[in-house]
Amino acid sequence: MKARRTHNVVATIGTYKGRDGAEKKRYATCGTAFTGEDGRLSFKLEVVPVSPEWSGWFKLYEIEDRREEQPIPAAGRYENSDALSRNEPTRDPLLGDEDIPF
Repeated sequence: MKARRTHNVVATIGTYKGRDGAEKKRYATCGTAFTGEDGRLSFKLEVVPVSPEWSGWFKLYEIEDRREEQPIPAAGRYENSDALSRNEPTRDPLLGDEDIPF
């Protein structure tokens, strides 16, 4: 039986103050939940919180398919895309002409 990844397993592990001074919750992604062909959920934990502020509860948040949200770049997006075939350095228009500072 094949299962697909459908949810993130998340725990609230404390609070912090945001820039505006409001108290916000701190979250940790602890694993992944899978849904089988029969509709059953199973999950694999990678991390278990040890914070004394953790309530012991996990929450499941559906994973959105990000592949649908991201547009596919048009052909020729890069000014010198033909330079790739010639093994020459290329310039990414999103980065500009600045050198990387390290």
